[in-house]
Amino acid sequence: MSKIEFSSSDTARMVEKLQTYFESELNQDLGQFDAEFLLDFFAKEMGGYFYNQG
Repeated sequence: MSKIEFSSSDTARMVEKLQTYFESELNQDLGQFDAEFLLDFFAKEMGGYFYNQG
């Protein structure tokens, strides 16, 4: 499977959504680096599953 890449503006929006979710639902601060790392993990390890469902 080819690597999933996002534009910098899409990445920034998704990182913000991850940070908001972690803060509101888990009462955890998620830094910029950690959020980008988590986003990369989801894209690499789970992106294909979401794609195949679409």
